[in-house]
Amino acid sequence: MSNNAPHRHHYVPQMVQRNFASEIGGLHFWRRGMDIGDVRITKPSNLFVEDHLYTIVDKMGSRDHSIEHWFGRLETLAAPFIQQFLDIVRHGMTPIMNRTHWDLWHIYIYHAQKRTVAWHERFLKPDDFLAVLKATASEQQWLQHIRAWEEDREDTLREMKNARIASQADPMPPVMLEEFRSLGLVIYVAPPRTSFILGDDMSGDALVSSRDGTPGPRRVQFMPIAPDVAVGYCDTRGVHTDHLTAADVRRMNEAMAKQSYLIAGRSRAQIASLSRIPYDPPDIMKGWAESRHGASQ
Repeated sequence: MSNNAPHRHHYVPQMVQRNFASEIGGLHFWRRGMDIGDVRITKPSNLFVEDHLYTIVDKMGSRDHSIEHWFGRLETLAAPFIQQFLDIVRHGMTPIMNRTHWDLWHIYIYHAQKRTVAWHERFLKPDDFLAVLKATASEQQWLQHIRAWEEDREDTLREMKNARIASQADPMPPVMLEEFRSLGLVIYVAPPRTSFILGDDMSGDALVSSRDGTPGPRRVQFMPIAPDVAVGYCDTRGVHTDHLTAADVRRMNEAMAKQSYLIAGRSRAQIASLSRIPYDPPDIMKGWAESRHGASQ
């Protein structure tokens, strides 16, 4: 592959970041490690990015950029659809989606959630990877891995990293796609003078106010795609619109900030306020263990 291929890989696509940019094209951001309230501004090309995040490296040091190019092709398909989707919603209408639209959306969401940097570096450490491998591999595969680890740890770490990167482009399993097709889509619309933020884990979940006379708060899963619009799945097929309150949007932003190392948005004051939220990322290994336990019942 060419050494001139892009090496700055965005785990939150720039096409989404641009939806949140101010009139001058910048995003206000805060990163953990900076002083509380020390909000800065930069352009989308400088945010949610890491060098060679999706680059596979062989034993000779040659770099394979095909996965980053694959993400680029997916974004090229998704970008006009998302913009058209936003235009319809902002005109107070409900988008009409055909099978092609639905499948493009499912595939985009699936990979958007997989590609977050959290899955690469912070939430899944090498020891965690080994624990998963030991629990899932055959005895022969595990012994081969231990032998390789003892003989050449650096090369084994390279292969482990390559495997994690390569998995980002694995297609959605057909069974999962069918499950997605059975779901509906919820459009969460923020009220005037409020806005969603972006975090380095693109989706989140939060408790928001009840609807339709249901007692108590309800939990929603959401992914912001613009300051005024987030989306999520529901059990009722079709496209549904949910007009939020200002308090709902604040809770959703707090949930996003809590799990994120980096947050960004249109409002300096908003990001400064959210910088006070303590860091409490999800326990990926605990969730994986619980899902395996449930599957074994």
